[in-house]
Amino acid sequence: MAKAKKASTAKSKKGNEGGNQPFVILIILVLIGISIYGLQHFSTVSNFEPITLDWKYTQKNEPTTTTSTKNKPREVKKESGQTKPSERKSEKKEATPPPIPSKTEKEQPVETVQPNEDLPTYTNTDQYYFSRSFDFAWPSYTQDDQIIEHEFYTLKYNEKTEQADWVAYKLTAANLKNARFKRKDNFRADPAVQTKSAHPDDYKGSGYDRGHLAPAADFTWDENALSETFYMSNMSPQAPGFNRGIWKKLEEHVRDWAMDNQEVFVVTGPIYTEKGSKIGKNKVVIPDGYYKVILELNGNEVKAIAFLMENEKSSIGLYEYAMSIDDLEKKTGMDFFPSIPDDLEDQIESQYNYAAW
Repeated sequence: MAKAKKASTAKSKKGNEGGNQPFVILIILVLIGISIYGLQHFSTVSNFEPITLDWKYTQKNEPTTTTSTKNKPREVKKESGQTKPSERKSEKKEATPPPIPSKTEKEQPVETVQPNEDLPTYTNTDQYYFSRSFDFAWPSYTQDDQIIEHEFYTLKYNEKTEQADWVAYKLTAANLKNARFKRKDNFRADPAVQTKSAHPDDYKGSGYDRGHLAPAADFTWDENALSETFYMSNMSPQAPGFNRGIWKKLEEHVRDWAMDNQEVFVVTGPIYTEKGSKIGKNKVVIPDGYYKVILELNGNEVKAIAFLMENEKSSIGLYEYAMSIDDLEKKTGMDFFPSIPDDLEDQIESQYNYAAW
């Protein structure tokens, strides 16, 4: 019985040894595989170089897109103390501005008009005054003012009074000698006034004349110029005794002065009180008086004179109404001839001599 048990134990031992063989073989194969991998890995890392962490690996959870970024730099938020590879390779140089070229020519001084310099003499064919680039004889005005330029005279229209604040023009001896057209009294609204001018009917039954600011008799040398003086923008309500008396006399004297001095610049306009009376459907304001300024610039001779008259009949001599331009500016609040150099303007406007005319 004991012999049989021993034999059974030996058999069992032998069976166990046979059962462990596959496990041993597996372990051997694993060890062989590890050995082979170790040899291959060693041959790979033998040429290894230290890797510098690139900036792109610091971006976590970066979204994946299908948009091509070929030849397109990637925008990356620069972290504190961190530099881009391109910045590490080379410092970016600031662009230096090109050198300023030296001047080869000297700057010429700007020519200015001197007070004592001889003034130029213009020919009778010059129409420089009537172009927009030359407003030499115009009183001061603003960009908001309604400036109307007709062929041979210019005016500033006032919609509140339905007449011109001033009318300016040049009067020459050559033109006056060529007078040949007769007036036709074709009073009409001025189509150039954007806000619409007064109408001839505004004066009907008012007891006032449609008085010219730029006289028709000053333009009888040109048919169109004469016709344009009958625009209602050139009219102002004048007392008949004034229009046909002292005012007409002044206009005649101005023409005589133009003949004697070859050419003169004339500026004419009305003056008002705060509560002036009105006439007509368009409520044309009746002026309290009128002014006229005459400027003569011919060669070396320079002179000017102003007149201010009440809108009423008068038998007083013209010289009683004469004054300097400075005095007229104080009474009207206007600025005449602002385009003249200041020193020369002061000389012209501060004095007058009626006898010199």
